[in-house]
Amino acid sequence: MRTFYIFKINQELALLTKDTPYNLYKTLEGIYLLDKSSISYGKDLLDQVIVPLDKEIINKEVYEKNKDNDFYMKVGDNHRIINKYRQEETEITIKNSHIVVRTNVLMRQVQKFFPSPCFFACDFEARDYFWLSKLVSMEKI
Repeated sequence: MRTFYIFKINQELALLTKDTPYNLYKTLEGIYLLDKSSISYGKDLLDQVIVPLDKEIINKEVYEKNKDNDFYMKVGDNHRIINKYRQEETEITIKNSHIVVRTNVLMRQVQKFFPSPCFFACDFEARDYFWLSKLVSMEKI
């Protein structure tokens, strides 16, 4: 199972790092790896990099796109899809600063839930990162 942290990057930084996502990833990884004694510093830095999310709107969008799916369930800010036929397990947790997606499949259609081109995904354990818009464009290849 992989864990992706999805951030909405502020527009100016997104334009600067569009073609060099490694620099953005290293910044976010540095914040992720900060020890607990530097929490306030990390929060200040994160506030400069990301745009806070509207949890209510994103929760509603994810629900609306999945409500007719027999394998979907929602509890609070957690959305789960467990499809035993396709061997898919996906859990989406909406937070104020980011979205956590735990999944055993990489869905190219995940970008449909996050329409802004400024969403950036990081898997800090696997050292993987990408713009969600690039993931969708890979599908056309």
